[in-house]
Amino acid sequence: MKPILYLISSMLFLIVCICSCSTREEPPPPVETEMPKKLTQFTFMDRCSEEDGLLAEIHNDMKGKATILDLMKLYSDELAKDVDVNSPYFQKLQRIFDCGITPETMSGYLHGAVIAFRNEAMLKVFDVNTLNLKWPLARIFSPWTGKTFEEISLEKLKAVTDGFEKGETPAVWGSNTYTTRSTKKRVSVELMKTLGIELIDASPEEIQARDYNVKGFFLVGKRATSVNPANKGRNVFQFNYRWPALQTFPPDNYCIDEMVQIAEGLYLGQLLYATDITKAYDPTLDPRVYKYKNFGYWMLMDDDWHKRRMEISFDVSP
Repeated sequence: MKPILYLISSMLFLIVCICSCSTREEPPPPVETEMPKKLTQFTFMDRCSEEDGLLAEIHNDMKGKATILDLMKLYSDELAKDVDVNSPYFQKLQRIFDCGITPETMSGYLHGAVIAFRNEAMLKVFDVNTLNLKWPLARIFSPWTGKTFEEISLEKLKAVTDGFEKGETPAVWGSNTYTTRSTKKRVSVELMKTLGIELIDASPEEIQARDYNVKGFFLVGKRATSVNPANKGRNVFQFNYRWPALQTFPPDNYCIDEMVQIAEGLYLGQLLYATDITKAYDPTLDPRVYKYKNFGYWMLMDDDWHKRRMEISFDVSP
């Protein structure tokens, strides 16, 4: 009996020791990492306040979201399910755009992401957002990664704008960036070349340090009055693809993108196209004659935001 009692006693003692040791050595519960203020604070204009009903809803939507980009992903996900072109999420994006501040300039490389496309003009049928419904499939093949911005000489600025821009408002030379680092992306880029779209190779330094291989769809960027009637004449940072000297491939030769900053290093853009394409582009004309419409929302972001974007898989190509 003693051996058995001894064995039982030993086992009980061992169990008590194990439990006791486990209790003493159990690690403390994980502490949630607080996100930097850069990722959680809007940079809205002073006139925007939470007293605004729609803005209050937006701030309420932010509750429980780790970053502003998480909120944008929520809106993108909801718009992927909501096929109504008049979705309240589009109204919220418009309000955020209204409150964003206008950058003085743009420089360097910024990663790009699409929030949602939106049907307008001839594409607007029964208020069903068919354009955005097709994006998940198109995203697989889309080689677009973002935009680069650099200084433009006055001589080049005048040449590109047929002498219209004289440098009173600082301008930048911009390009869209594309990757060829997968078979699908490479096929898409080769198709662009086959169609006669001008693309230039990125430098070896760019290819090594960044996520793109070629650049194209060039633009002139500067601060300007919005051409979108919904923006009510506010100042925006405008990307103009319409200058004839750019030889922009259709339909983007009818496009003027507009952008505002909504957080440090994070920008919200509107994809605007002229829906009256019977008139040649003339920057001296009232933009209302071209009947610009908003065909969607997209974003540019610095490396900090892009890191978060990858963590939450926001508009990431499979």
